Amino acid sequence: MRGTLPNMAEKQIHQTDCVLIKSYAGRRLYDTVSSTYVSLDDLANMVLNRERFIVLDAQTGNDITREILNRRD
Repeated sequence: MRGTLPNMAEKQIHQTDCVLIKSYAGRRLYDTVSSTYVSLDDLANMVLNRERFIVLDAQTGNDITREILNRRD
């Protein structure tokens, strides 16, 4: 049985030391490691702390890290 694209991307991320953040409708960001919703400020702190993370669109599995970090909310 073939995995869907989101499942395949998630498996690859779990094999690294990257934190997986999922982006849901309504601009909600979910940290799958801590099982909590996070804000853009939280992501900014992760960048400053040199934590590795990736943001995936929860519906499509596409990597949208760059788009999220470029938001000017």
